[in-house]
Amino acid sequence: MASLLIRQIDDNLKRQVRLRAAENGRSMEEEVRRILRAALEVPSPEEEGRRKLEELAAKEIESRRPRGQ
Repeated sequence: MASLLIRQIDDNLKRQVRLRAAENGRSMEEEVRRILRAALEVPSPEEEGRRKLEELAAKEIESRRPRGQ
């Protein structure tokens, strides 16, 4: 995974992220990751893995279905 360093963050913005993270029981880093994913509509690695498993399961079920039905 890549790292991202953001400089010149307004003190109030940092405080808001810290408070939001604490309210959600997460680190500031995890809170920012979630904020970015939500803003960019990017699924988390867990969500992406779950989606892939669901696709594979659906293909497996379809392949076992008798033809013509």
